[in-house]
Amino acid sequence: MQRVITTLIFDLDGTLADTEILHCRAYQQALTTFGISISEEAYEEHWIRQGRNIDEYVVEHELDVDPDVIREEKARHFENLARTEARPMPGVHAALDRLRWRNRLVLATSSYRDAATAVLDSLQIADMFEYIATKENAARVKPAPDVHLHVLEKLRARPQECLVVEDAEKGVKAATAAGLRCVAIPNPLTADHDFSAATLVLGSISELTPERLRELGQRALETA
Repeated sequence: MQRVITTLIFDLDGTLADTEILHCRAYQQALTTFGISISEEAYEEHWIRQGRNIDEYVVEHELDVDPDVIREEKARHFENLARTEARPMPGVHAALDRLRWRNRLVLATSSYRDAATAVLDSLQIADMFEYIATKENAARVKPAPDVHLHVLEKLRARPQECLVVEDAEKGVKAATAAGLRCVAIPNPLTADHDFSAATLVLGSISELTPERLRELGQRALETA
């Protein structure tokens, strides 16, 4: 008897959508208005690896700006970029189409709903998900487990039947803190992250097949 994985919980930016660079550009555009520059390296460390926000960046760098104003400006720039330049990560459409007939597909992102909606509309994948959880559904963002715990409660899903799919260290930490298994699919911006807590590390989403899910379910049964 196998322990079946019924529910796949996907991250969005960097996992399904090649949009982290768009988030970075949106922040750069917003900050430039106030004469502040930010490098891609600084964005990658602060936002992608650590999962920190603009409030913390403003405090850390002692900037004389209102983070809420920056956030609003960034949101406006990002929506324009997402609707015109968002692209899927390689193999995403085929993988989701292959998996959705056998599994419940859920999205759990730390992005605000308007940003997530812009990306999903651009990629035309919103209808593939049974439920979409965003920053508005979680008191804390990843690496805190709040958004994953929200999904479990909302769907009344059993943790042992779920698998989280993430691209970054903060996402893996969030999933494991919620008591969930997690597959990591690094991208060029997260290749050097610590994925030691992940259940499995894959080279691309194309490797996330029904056969691989059955193997993970069997492995969980053997180690239970």
